[in-house]
Amino acid sequence: MDFKSRLDGNVLVFDLKGNVDFESALQFKEQCHQTIHKQNPERIVFNLSGLRFVGSSAINQFIKVLKEFNSITIKPKYCHLSCEFERLFRAYEAARKPFDIYPSESDARASFDAPVVPRRRGRRPLNH
Repeated sequence: MDFKSRLDGNVLVFDLKGNVDFESALQFKEQCHQTIHKQNPERIVFNLSGLRFVGSSAINQFIKVLKEFNSITIKPKYCHLSCEFERLFRAYEAARKPFDIYPSESDARASFDAPVVPRRRGRRPLNH
């Protein structure tokens, strides 16, 4: 997997491309932590537009890494997920900390400034 980061204003964007395997998921975690620590961003977006496949040995590790990022103070937004990845995210997300998924990077970025709508028990917010 290839991943690059870019700081665009106050938003740190991680662009993910290619295939994920177990080793690349661990490298991804380390590099993201280093970049977040170095950049100290106000907002984070993971753009999965170029991510095409996750090897079966890496699915759990990759989702575990993203769940860890989902629990930090700066809750990240996720965008451009394929149908398969969105199903995986929904299957693995925690009820108390669901993934914030958006169809585009611009929607994800705009959501940081959107008013917080209280969630109704037993329902997921509609982010698309």
